[in-house]
Amino acid sequence: MENFRSALQAAQSLPDAQAEDALRGLLKSYPALPPEDEGKLRYSLGVVLFQQNRNTEAREELRRSSSLLEPASGQALALALTALARVEIACNDVENSVRTGRRALELLRRCLPADDPRLAPSLFALSFGEYMARNLGRAEALNLEAKELWERQRGPESLEVSTCLNNLGRIYEEMDRYDEGIAHHKAALAIRLKVLGDHPETAFSLGNLGTALASAGRWQEAADTLEKAIACYARCGQTEGPGIEGYRSNLNICKAALAQERA
Repeated sequence: MENFRSALQAAQSLPDAQAEDALRGLLKSYPALPPEDEGKLRYSLGVVLFQQNRNTEAREELRRSSSLLEPASGQALALALTALARVEIACNDVENSVRTGRRALELLRRCLPADDPRLAPSLFALSFGEYMARNLGRAEALNLEAKELWERQRGPESLEVSTCLNNLGRIYEEMDRYDEGIAHHKAALAIRLKVLGDHPETAFSLGNLGTALASAGRWQEAADTLEKAIACYARCGQTEGPGIEGYRSNLNICKAALAQERA
């Protein structure tokens, strides 16, 4: 088994397409693995498929992984369930994602101290599921906990923290707490500008901030910010796509509102 585990570790370090080939090769080369080892192998394959946006295939592998790891009922199972919860969201299966994510977090809380940063990915994955299920209070609490753990582990200006801030901004918008939403979007944007500069994620933050400003009726600020978002996407070589079209539509709404104010 030592040779298998070394080969698995090597496969996990490869780029996605190469990793997939290597992992599938291991499945063929080791047809009678112990359940825990096969579960870890299928977990790695599921993650690689998810990173290639092959969500249906990823979900199948992660379900098989979770089933194989079930008897161990420890951190390995919690990791597989966390990944499965993320894939289920991508497959628009919100109800199962929340159920899976809650179980993953429950398992990890049994295994790890409350301040262990390894809890953060499960907290974050579940927060997104709860948000999609419209459980906004739960989503807020989970996001805040994940943010605090990532701040301790990776610093207050990490990209993980910026993602939590962005999602908190969306949550507060949904709660009609517009000033808090705008403040969190601005904080997320500041991190991404500093760490990434011109980047699609920076443009995404600009777009979210512009949309939040529009929701609050701050039309001129919103229009200026949405124009910056579209320009940032263009500098990154992206001029089309559902997100960009959404920001263009919001920009037109802002311009119409400004024209009405001036009339």
